[in-house]
Amino acid sequence: MSARAPRLVRNPNLVAYWKGGAFVVEDFRRQREITAAPQVVLLLNAFGRPRTIRDVACDFPQYDAGSVARETRRLARLGFLVTGSTKSRPPDLFAVWRESFPAIYFQSVTRDGRFSTSPREKQKFFREVLSESAPPPVHKDYPGRTEIPLPENRSDPELSLGEVLRERRTVREFAKGPVRFADFGAVIRGTFGQTGWVDGGLLGRLVAKTTPSAGARHPIECYVIAWGVEGLPAGAYHYSVRKDRLESLRVGDFRSEAVRFASGQAWIRRAAFVCLLTAVADRVFWKYRLADAYRLFFLDAGHLAQTFTLLAVEREMGPFMTAAIQERKIEKFLGLDGIEEFPIYLLGAGVPADGEITRLSVDDPTASSRPR
Repeated sequence: MSARAPRLVRNPNLVAYWKGGAFVVEDFRRQREITAAPQVVLLLNAFGRPRTIRDVACDFPQYDAGSVARETRRLARLGFLVTGSTKSRPPDLFAVWRESFPAIYFQSVTRDGRFSTSPREKQKFFREVLSESAPPPVHKDYPGRTEIPLPENRSDPELSLGEVLRERRTVREFAKGPVRFADFGAVIRGTFGQTGWVDGGLLGRLVAKTTPSAGARHPIECYVIAWGVEGLPAGAYHYSVRKDRLESLRVGDFRSEAVRFASGQAWIRRAAFVCLLTAVADRVFWKYRLADAYRLFFLDAGHLAQTFTLLAVEREMGPFMTAAIQERKIEKFLGLDGIEEFPIYLLGAGVPADGEITRLSVDDPTASSRPR
């Protein structure tokens, strides 16, 4: 009695795309790719459920059954087709990550990057990079705009760092009345301001701030929409790190726009101001030319958000942050292209309502608040 023909099924973790002039099929879980004729996609599609090679060959009468069988066996050897047994199949990463394909793909293909620790190799790389192009500017300014200097911080904090950490909460309810310009300025400067320079060797002088940044690239820019800051006209501003000043971009009460930027979270209009954080892509990718460098933008934004939150608590303001943002609306408002510079996070603060602090169980515009 002949053995039963094995059944094969398509590996669930495949993507196909054009790469230059070649058509590529990639197993992103194992970081393996092959170039193939586009017809290979049809063959892989035929194995959407466990089937034998003979059964699938009948689906392609225009091709010789032997050639279909040979290509099928090649795909099986490479792992693009796997045995139909559910026990031996690789996990479907797309399903494990709740169908968040872009996220699981990025996480899979950027794992275990190769980084040089050799000073000689680093120097060689930097010389090659510098020979191609000069480093991007470390500061961004809007020349010709009205400038508003931030007040000098002359008061000592009343709370210790430990007390600030214990008091830190995300606030969603605010009292009427503005925050003091001195407190606002201290938070903006303390979070985004420059504290000095770092010797970058071949890369020249690099910016130092209160928060860490990979390679001291500091790609994050801060745009402020203020409507409840004492002595500061309502409007949209850019914080110039180089000048330590606010540059006026637009005059007016834009709290309704701030709500739309935050995906309709209406409680934001009761705060005093929001900071729109954007990332300047070339500051990172000029030096770090791997796909995994994309995560550095989010790491930097997280560092800044923690600093912002602690400084706001120290000044008795109620801080908040949200990643539920509408990027295109922000880009249009600020005149950004969304590629060279793009929105990444939203921070803000106001006067807490009657000293009460509320928190969201999750950072979601539809979540309900609960008392501390």
